[in-house]
Amino acid sequence: MQILLKKNFLSPEECGVLNAWVDQGVAEKWLDAGTSYQSGRACTDRLTTRNYGDRFEYPAEVYQIFQRITDLLALHNVPKSVVGGGRDGVVVSCTFPEGDVYPHIDQMEGNLHVLRCNVMTRAADSGAELFIGGSKIDIGVGDLHCYLPSDVEHYVTKVEGQTPRIMWMFGYKCDKERFDQLFTIGAVN
Repeated sequence: MQILLKKNFLSPEECGVLNAWVDQGVAEKWLDAGTSYQSGRACTDRLTTRNYGDRFEYPAEVYQIFQRITDLLALHNVPKSVVGGGRDGVVVSCTFPEGDVYPHIDQMEGNLHVLRCNVMTRAADSGAELFIGGSKIDIGVGDLHCYLPSDVEHYVTKVEGQTPRIMWMFGYKCDKERFDQLFTIGAVN
């Protein structure tokens, strides 16, 4: 299991802009119930743009950030992930107290893996710990972390406290060899 981590990829100001959009999106139903694949029922404690891309436009900052990730990782010729991709390969989720993300492995897109480059823009008061491949991954607000969720089980423990956790997911699709090349470019540590 390999994970790329770039600390402080987004500034507090950038996180604030994205969080304000999510807060408005929750109020205006741009984000809506996620689905628990374990039960097949809607999860009202985790809202997402995954299935609702026709309800909104992302702000320009989202596309600028996506381009920065593409430039940083030299992913210019790598297609964006669109299966369950919210809009334009970007998904955002807002997980409220008592919400979590169940253990799962994402579906591949044809014969290509899903590469997610995620940034948490708001942390929960406590809980909401990320596990990838059975290991706890310490991420902070603004940190970029990239991995192949179609290759490894991942989950997030329950959000505790009163503050919802916000995660932005920027998606690509590639084979494992292309993902492995990211570790040789020296852009992320």
